[in-house]
Amino acid sequence: MNFLKPKKVLYHSERMKEWFETSDTSAPVTIKIDLTNVCNHNCPGCVDADLIADDNNQLKLDLVKELLEDMQQMGVKGINYTGGGEPTSHKEFAEIIRYTAELGLEIGLICNGSLFHMSRIPMEEILKHFTWIRISLDAYDDETHKRTHGTKARFQRTIDNIRDLARIKQEQNLDVTLGAGYLTNQHEDMDRQVWRFVSICKEVGLDYAQLRPSFGWSGSDYTSISSEEWDKIFSDLHEYEDESFKIVIDEGKYKKILSNNIGRCYKTCHAQSFKSTSITARGGVYICCSLSGKNEGLIGNIKQMKFSEIWKCDRRKRILKDLDVDRCPKLCVGDNLNEFLEQIKENEPPHKNFL
Repeated sequence: MNFLKPKKVLYHSERMKEWFETSDTSAPVTIKIDLTNVCNHNCPGCVDADLIADDNNQLKLDLVKELLEDMQQMGVKGINYTGGGEPTSHKEFAEIIRYTAELGLEIGLICNGSLFHMSRIPMEEILKHFTWIRISLDAYDDETHKRTHGTKARFQRTIDNIRDLARIKQEQNLDVTLGAGYLTNQHEDMDRQVWRFVSICKEVGLDYAQLRPSFGWSGSDYTSISSEEWDKIFSDLHEYEDESFKIVIDEGKYKKILSNNIGRCYKTCHAQSFKSTSITARGGVYICCSLSGKNEGLIGNIKQMKFSEIWKCDRRKRILKDLDVDRCPKLCVGDNLNEFLEQIKENEPPHKNFL
């Protein structure tokens, strides 16, 4: 299992053709949607703290339905429901998932996993609609969970919910991929014991455990543990793998950070034509999730215009053209795809029509 490969974009040949011809596409493949700004955790250093500070905002069901219909008609393929706030806290979460699936859109979910036990989120009824779910766990016991997710976090409740998801998947023989994520480089002692997180993920029946670097965030620590020690940690973690459980690590990204080789080989954000567009619970549409809530990334609002109109509007094209990627967060969510697309576009082989 390796869903991090940027070469997946090649399976969208029509979009690739558009991009080669126009440097843009008629619709992104994937969209990120924040359903709500409400969150039941209080994570230290939350990247969306400015958004969730206003916790009265959530997208209304009718507006979400109109948005999804518009996206489906323009050719969007996958919807990633995430935060902003905690997506499963939306009062009509289950109905939104059902409607998304009814339209034939694939569904991914990033959440904290703490609310699945609530009766208004009938996972036994709706788990079948998801392509994948990743729980942001970032811990291996109650103390570490509170360190990473704040005083409101309830570790055992979350673990029980995760175990229940794995049970439902097995009983219903579902294809949904279930995993948990762990942000490294925040707490040295926790990173040295990250095997405990992996062990729990395997024990509760998840399909994978994912490690991601918390690069560029306040408190990130890349000096306490050497690259050699990280190599050993990664190697040891892969020993937990078997046919039904995998470790997912973008080791190339770690090598870049640890070797201080974080420069970009591209000057244009190619990835934005395919992914990264973010819609917040206030209705704002941002050119990239890294710019969510920031005026320089705002390209429209779904309360005022259809998403398809925003995608085609001059403001989006102007912002994308003028975007200075050197000011963007290093190793952003689109970095791997940007590198891959740059290599394709700038290194066209001779005699390309002779295979």
